Amino acid sequence: MKITIKDIAQQAEVSVSAVSLALNDKPGVSRETKERILAIAQEMGYEFTARDTSGAEAVVRLLKIQRHGHTINASHNIFIDDYIDGINSIASRSGITLEIATYHTDTSIEEIAEIMGRNTQTKGYLILGTELSASDVTTLIETGKDIVFMDTFIDYIPADFVDMNNTDAVYKIVTYLVGHGHTEIGLITSSVPTRNFYLREQAFYQVIEHLRLPYMDQYIVDVDSTFNGAYEDMKRYLEGTPTLPSAYFVINDIVALGCMKALQEAGYAIPDDISLIAFDNLPMATMVFPALTSIDVSKRKIGQNALTILLSKSEHNESAPPIKMLIGGELVERDSVRTLEKAKQMTPSECSF
Repeated sequence: MKITIKDIAQQAEVSVSAVSLALNDKPGVSRETKERILAIAQEMGYEFTARDTSGAEAVVRLLKIQRHGHTINASHNIFIDDYIDGINSIASRSGITLEIATYHTDTSIEEIAEIMGRNTQTKGYLILGTELSASDVTTLIETGKDIVFMDTFIDYIPADFVDMNNTDAVYKIVTYLVGHGHTEIGLITSSVPTRNFYLREQAFYQVIEHLRLPYMDQYIVDVDSTFNGAYEDMKRYLEGTPTLPSAYFVINDIVALGCMKALQEAGYAIPDDISLIAFDNLPMATMVFPALTSIDVSKRKIGQNALTILLSKSEHNESAPPIKMLIGGELVERDSVRTLEKAKQMTPSECSF
């Protein structure tokens, strides 16, 4: 079994970013940490890639850009580490050094674009677009640099994107709930500006309409996208003793876990009183009771494909049509969805979309 930098990070109890810096001999980790990481990597049998010293070093930069910090934060580090692991699996075979830069909310998009414009040493950019708006993406494209955006998808902008297939995943979620007897299905969403949240919410409405399920405004709940924020918002919502559906699709795992805490504190048993199903399959989904059913998307594959597209762009001088790639997800069944007596199998005609 091939050793990845994620394996090394887990063994060394450091982040994937720290392992990447150490293996690529870049500043950002202490000398002691670097030596420990290299020793662990060698002991685990990691395949070191020989560096090409005949010319200039090929550098790709991964930009983590916070616009509000509600989704690019410590709770999602494991999520981002999977992207980095996938990127490095291609970089190590291609003679590429990956550099990682984080821009916090106090740095404007215009400042980031200016920094990119001055940088002539970078082969291209992989940009984590989770919190970026359409205007942010346009500003970065105008730098003229080779860019592939990850974890976001804007179909009308002429740029390269690699993202999860939100529509397909939400369809799997809703049909799974229907197959377990749920016809009154609600949505717990977040108005925090995140493109993937918007795409999942729109997909939910489309699937509900396609399957001719009852739609009720009272089953749509808007909460903050952080754990504590979702918990507080859901707690306030439940104080109004609302009528709840039999099941909720929750926009992501972090929101689901915050809402689960509020529901349980209010006396609702999950899944006996209400079922929950979410998105992202973060490790903490298995650390709660009941364990959370969720959609798993290979962030590693997203990272791999993003770098592959970027390298293809930089190797061809002529302009090429934008590539927009969507990676499918798999439903991971756990214990947060109850099967009702009226459960039925979906027919082929019901499953077509």
